[in-house]
Amino acid sequence: MRYFIFLLLVFGCLTCRAQKVAVRLNALPAIDGAFGGGVSYSLGNKSTVELTGSLRPWKRRETYVNRYWVIQPEYKYWTCQKFNGFFWGGYLNGAQFNIGGKHLPFGLFSGLKKYRYEGWLVGGGISCGYHWMLNDHWNIETGVGIGYDFIRYKQYNCVKKCAGLRDEGDYHYIGPNKISISLVYLF
Repeated sequence: MRYFIFLLLVFGCLTCRAQKVAVRLNALPAIDGAFGGGVSYSLGNKSTVELTGSLRPWKRRETYVNRYWVIQPEYKYWTCQKFNGFFWGGYLNGAQFNIGGKHLPFGLFSGLKKYRYEGWLVGGGISCGYHWMLNDHWNIETGVGIGYDFIRYKQYNCVKKCAGLRDEGDYHYIGPNKISISLVYLF
């Protein structure tokens, strides 16, 4: 009987906390073969905190390497109510990477095609986005962010693992550094 009462209390508390936690799967990292997802927690009716990340741990080839991890904590202020409508946010990010032999769209980081870059970055920025409620639990959210990243890197002569070091240094990047299209499940 004690266990039954304990289970009722536990499940009763879980229903009292409904719509406070969200789990998300970001579809955009999947385009690159990475896993992207996160967890959000409600701080009030118009505020949430979120921890998202992306991981691409695959093995390298001698003509192509694309391994990285990214982590981004974020605070969101919702103009209507949490997990519904438009939001503004502030975020931090950190990453470690080993990328080369890759062509990015719009001519971004054109050296990635010829050289391999290994290093880390830290930064942050501001974001905005919109959250569509599909039903009581399933939702879709989009978001973009603009910010600053400090990047420390080593540049190698080619993509091969045994390539000689060509250059090393720091790079200050200002521009878009966050984008997401997420499928969200609310608890």
